[in-house]
Amino acid sequence: MTLVNDISAKEEHIAMLLEYANRRLRRDLTRVGGSDFPTLRGSHFRILQLIPEGGSRVTDLAERALMTKQALGQLVDHLQAGGFVESQQLPADRRVRLVRRTAKGDAARDAALEVIAAVEDEWRAEVGERRYATMRAVLRELADADVRATMSPEPQADV
Repeated sequence: MTLVNDISAKEEHIAMLLEYANRRLRRDLTRVGGSDFPTLRGSHFRILQLIPEGGSRVTDLAERALMTKQALGQLVDHLQAGGFVESQQLPADRRVRLVRRTAKGDAARDAALEVIAAVEDEWRAEVGERRYATMRAVLRELADADVRATMSPEPQADV
């Protein structure tokens, strides 16, 4: 069975399947989540989830998010303008910017996690507990391998 009318089994590759699944995820998240936080995109919610309780330096947060400091800084600026985070320069080193969630940021993060859990429950019910658990385990394994690969030092070339 193909996804779209004229797509052959050969053309139905993993990249396409992941894209369709990701599109469905975004659509389902929007449907379940409504618009409690209309100024935030998925990337904003992701950053809110990555900020630990005590806050994080922008450099450390960028590393956790696998982003450049500049790109992360733009997301943080947007979140700060909306009152979701606050940031301050550290007195010991004015070049270091510490980012913390505000109560509004905590509420947005919690709402996002609830919406994601609701969509996961729907998908689990749709495909069955065992198949859903297998899918999640495989995705976790692939993600863990990626994280390990990005954290491993690059081999040094012989000179």
